[in-house]
Amino acid sequence: MTSKINRKKSRKLLYQEIYASTFCELDLNEFYNSFFDEVFTFERDENYLAEMNKIIKYYESFFVFIIKKYSPKFDFDKMSVVNIIPVYIALAEMFFLSEEIPGKVSVNEAVEVAKVYWDDSSKKIVNGILNKVLHEYDELNKIKQDFKLESQYTIFKK
Repeated sequence: MTSKINRKKSRKLLYQEIYASTFCELDLNEFYNSFFDEVFTFERDENYLAEMNKIIKYYESFFVFIIKKYSPKFDFDKMSVVNIIPVYIALAEMFFLSEEIPGKVSVNEAVEVAKVYWDDSSKKIVNGILNKVLHEYDELNKIKQDFKLESQYTIFKK
């Protein structure tokens, strides 16, 4: 049986990578070898995973700015990473990924990831933030050009 690259599954794997890296510095080869080989029947989308990891870590302060702007009812510092990670993934796809993915697709996929790894409240939070982003995408796209990237906060362990 030949394996195929599967973006949906690669996106879920990306979620797991990011989640794991919130607890410790992550060696991706060790991470993949710890459970991936001979268990999954799909091929990782290596280019997507590598690019997304770089984007998410580099532009995290822009993503935090967006989450704070569009979720004022929630204290970002107390927000669970299970809610933050799907939003990071969608924002990275929408604003920085070299491959063009329609915004609605990124939003829908983020909501699906949130449903897999948490509950309906997570789905609602992720959907709420990202739908506001879609409505103001052009404005945010202009802001990102001049946004000063500062690492005041990070979900990642160093």
